[in-house]
Amino acid sequence: MTGFSPVLIGFCLAAYLLGAIPSGYIIGKVFYGVDLKTVGSGNIGATNAYRVLGAKAGLSVFLCDFFKGVLAVAIGGMGDELSMVLCALFVIVGNDWSVFLHFKSGRGVACGVGAFACLWPPAALGAFLVWLAVFLCSKIVSLSSICAAPVVPLVIWLTDGPLEFTLFGALAAAVIIFKHKDNIGRLLRGEEKKITHEKRPS
Repeated sequence: MTGFSPVLIGFCLAAYLLGAIPSGYIIGKVFYGVDLKTVGSGNIGATNAYRVLGAKAGLSVFLCDFFKGVLAVAIGGMGDELSMVLCALFVIVGNDWSVFLHFKSGRGVACGVGAFACLWPPAALGAFLVWLAVFLCSKIVSLSSICAAPVVPLVIWLTDGPLEFTLFGALAAAVIIFKHKDNIGRLLRGEEKKITHEKRPS
């Protein structure tokens, strides 16, 4: 597949719509009767789901977002490397700017991990190890994600991955860090909360 053919455009659209499915919002509303956009941090990602609704909800949201990334790369895999990279990009864009939630949604971390677990597993593993090390030291999810994001393109480059994957990894890291801009402000002010389990609203 070469160029931006109608098939490739269709793949990208499918990946965007897949990413745009608001997993956290759906799980919160359907199974807990809670709108995650209105409680906690107001984010529909796994961290807020964990804090507000508990470990099962947090894990469920993470896995749903993770497999959105996996499926998007699988869709792109019906084409070539460019198709895979673009689908991985569009699933993260959909996750972060969902058409179903007025172009507001999560931060793309779990979705990105799923995509890179398929695109270049060593990069996903390296990022996870850095994430885990920072989290164990700080207990702050946002800081862990910010530190782990740049590891992806670095590992791809160090392991001689395709240039397209390296560039996409750098772009995805930039998007993830940008989506954490409010967290960065709180981190600089010493106001960012450590991970805790908050009581589920009655």
